[in-house]
Amino acid sequence: MKTKKIMLALAMTLVISATAFAAKDTMWQYNKHIAIDMSSAQITFDMGRKVLTFKTIETAGDTTDYCKYVYNVDDQTIQLKEMVTKTKKSKYKSSFYPESIKDGNTIIKGRARMANDVLAKVEAKANN
Repeated sequence: MKTKKIMLALAMTLVISATAFAAKDTMWQYNKHIAIDMSSAQITFDMGRKVLTFKTIETAGDTTDYCKYVYNVDDQTIQLKEMVTKTKKSKYKSSFYPESIKDGNTIIKGRARMANDVLAKVEAKANN
């Protein structure tokens, strides 16, 4: 009886470990504050324009932001389509309009670099 319980516990541990590993495999640690869910990254074409969407988890101190970005490659704009911010005491949702990469501030340009890096990974995966 003990052997069956031990074997069952080992089997469950393997299943849980495999599931956790599979989830980690889709997350790309972009930098120490940003993880990108590569399973959410997809390229679509909206009225002939190439558009990349992807989700991130961004942390700063006790704050975690769950973000959805929309990067219009042809128009050279990036949009924080949705951001859910969670702190110890609150949770709120916000969104922003698309911003020009050319005219944007350093944060916009940094997000555009991140989007280009995601785009390169998605295209490389599609070509393999």
